[in-house]
Amino acid sequence: MIVHPEVLVITGSSGFIGQRLANSASALGFKVIGIDVKVDKKNKWEHHEVNISKNDFSHLIPKDSVIVHLASISTDSACRNDPKLAIDVNYTGTLNTINCANKAGAKHFIFASSEWVYPEKTVITEQNENDVLSLENLNSFYAITKLVGESLVRTESKTPFTNLRFGIVYGPRLTPGSSLEALALKVYNDESITIGSELTARRFIYVDDLIDGILKCAKLNTNKIPNKAVNLTGNEVITLGSVIEAVNKLLGKTNHFSIESKSPSIRNPVNVYAKALFKWDPNTSLETGIEYCLDAMKKNRKE
Repeated sequence: MIVHPEVLVITGSSGFIGQRLANSASALGFKVIGIDVKVDKKNKWEHHEVNISKNDFSHLIPKDSVIVHLASISTDSACRNDPKLAIDVNYTGTLNTINCANKAGAKHFIFASSEWVYPEKTVITEQNENDVLSLENLNSFYAITKLVGESLVRTESKTPFTNLRFGIVYGPRLTPGSSLEALALKVYNDESITIGSELTARRFIYVDDLIDGILKCAKLNTNKIPNKAVNLTGNEVITLGSVIEAVNKLLGKTNHFSIESKSPSIRNPVNVYAKALFKWDPNTSLETGIEYCLDAMKKNRKE
């Protein structure tokens, strides 16, 4: 009997997470179909140049495939700098992707949401998927687009779904894409560092651990798809002060930082549900993850 591979359709497949996810999925035997407004022709998996806000691409989605919808304007600054584009991609693009999945008969719709949908606290308080969330508690345009995106999936998807709330993702890339990477590079370059509060903290997650979680979600049996939100975050809440301390220790430096004496901003979405549902556990230590990030950024500096 011929066993056909699982099909994984990835929107935003040319992005940092998308490319790594596509390569990992392909290596595991998935048939990967990448969807992006721009494509890298060096990729070995199937890819299509599509504007998800404007085009019906349901014909590119095989029946019973799993869709991972990563495509978005993915930082608050980018959303604020071009609100029309953010609305086009994060609202209209998400709704269009849901409709295409419905039309094609996909079997699982995975939406890349974010821990940003949780309100910021000043003390460490556990936040979980059963918390009642409100737009009134959010001050970030990006966060608002993600919480509305979750609602679109919940109300409009005829396909079983999972809204994955990513922790703050960090990983090896040429230029920093997270506060953790930016701080690590500043310490490496002996630059002055100013932070609002050393107690500001997030559930940082290394990119390969995140991808492992996404793929475990993609492999869920249909009867185990939760049809709700799932936090895909790191194992601990990590303060900015501890990030700087870890980089100093790794590099043998003693860089100091100044504080603006602001109240700490803390989000702490726990990952207990994901661990149980996916049989998943992020295992990259903070020190190892920082080392990988620095290696990539040092390479860029030499080039």
